[in-house]
Amino acid sequence: MSVVLCICESLFNFSSIETWTGSNYKKWKQDVEIVLGFMDLDLALREDEPAALTNESSDAHRRQHEKQHKANRMSLLIMKRAMTETVRGGIPSNDKEKAFLEVIGEKFKESKKAEMRSLMNALTIMRYDGESSAREYIMKLIDIANKLKDLEVTIYDPFLMHVALNSLPPKFGQLKVSYNTQKENWDLNELISMCVQEEDRLKRDQMEVVNLVHSTYGKKNGASGTGSHFMLLSLQMLLPKLPNHHLKGLKTLKSTKLKFSNALFAKSVVN
Repeated sequence: MSVVLCICESLFNFSSIETWTGSNYKKWKQDVEIVLGFMDLDLALREDEPAALTNESSDAHRRQHEKQHKANRMSLLIMKRAMTETVRGGIPSNDKEKAFLEVIGEKFKESKKAEMRSLMNALTIMRYDGESSAREYIMKLIDIANKLKDLEVTIYDPFLMHVALNSLPPKFGQLKVSYNTQKENWDLNELISMCVQEEDRLKRDQMEVVNLVHSTYGKKNGASGTGSHFMLLSLQMLLPKLPNHHLKGLKTLKSTKLKFSNALFAKSVVN
């Protein structure tokens, strides 16, 4: 039973390694190091190779040598299996796990500048589109900064905080004004917290506007046609006066306005 369990765990661990296609080296290396460590096969990465065996070698030395030899052989098989055939064919053969990884690292350095340029471009052109939460957007910026740090390009938190704040859309204008009028500087965690609060406030404001129109429309819907006319007039008066942070709510209101306009026009034609 234990043998079967070990085999199943080994297969599961191996399947968790993302296949290296040539452009995902960092993720592949991270997966490999985690799996090899979990399976206790990273001995060659953690320790120097033991001295060659001789007739005078002790039993402990022989066991250590055999253990490292097995770990080295299994690690090479796992790493090579987790590569595409094209990538594997472009790496010189090596029978040592540590040396094999070093050769791969040298190959990766050739694309280091390209990755650095791509990450810098992403950091400077990213804009919050409203599809996800502001928290998730800022976390993406932090992730890019951390990846640049791994490439020896340090992005300091105050600079990243200003990049994140300035890339927020106009509906966060009140938040930007609030920051600019304060003497204290925010850190990234404080900015995330403020953005979450601002998003909640914007959602509440949008709901209040929609509920106001609907409740007013219901009260005026007694006479035939009066309710429709009043709803249309209410929307015509409200739409130009809404502040910028109701942009998302405007889409719903404008759509409702158009439907009422079409209905009134059809009614007038029939009459």
